[in-house]
Amino acid sequence: MSKFKIVGLLALIIAIIAPLWAAVSGALGLLTGPAALICAGLYVINGCKRENGLKITLGLLAGNIWAYLVMLSMGALVPALGIFPPVILFCVLFVFVIPAVFLSLYLDKIFDLSSWLAGWAVTLTILSLVEPTEFLTMLWHIAIAMIAGVWLIGVLITSLHAHIIGKCSKAAEEAPAEDASKE
Repeated sequence: MSKFKIVGLLALIIAIIAPLWAAVSGALGLLTGPAALICAGLYVINGCKRENGLKITLGLLAGNIWAYLVMLSMGALVPALGIFPPVILFCVLFVFVIPAVFLSLYLDKIFDLSSWLAGWAVTLTILSLVEPTEFLTMLWHIAIAMIAGVWLIGVLITSLHAHIIGKCSKAAEEAPAEDASKE
């Protein structure tokens, strides 16, 4: 199978599944559907290995929770201390990053550090745009998008692509053998 056909097939599968997720997530009222594309990208960067999917997902979800804890800390400390908010932000992030790195590196069979940090960044970005009363709802929306990104967009697309390529390659290998037996 030519490179053009392989890439074209991948483009077609992505063009079907990613927009399908966008439409379904929007119809379900999920406000964070696009975050799934970032999470799918992490799956791809990690080599499109299905066995890494759970580690990536758990890292993303840990980052999701970590961001929530940061936002709660910021919400409590800024009014209480009255210090310039960027100083408090720096201090809170500093304090939270150290255990995140240690936990993910010592528990590397469970969490992927890059996913934890990316999940943290995605969630911080989204939560910074909403009122604190909406944090828990948004955490669920983000978590669903993260899971969909890794498994629906990442794993499903790459697995489907590999399966079709495998079928096409097998059919191409068998075709000459069948033709030769007919002669």
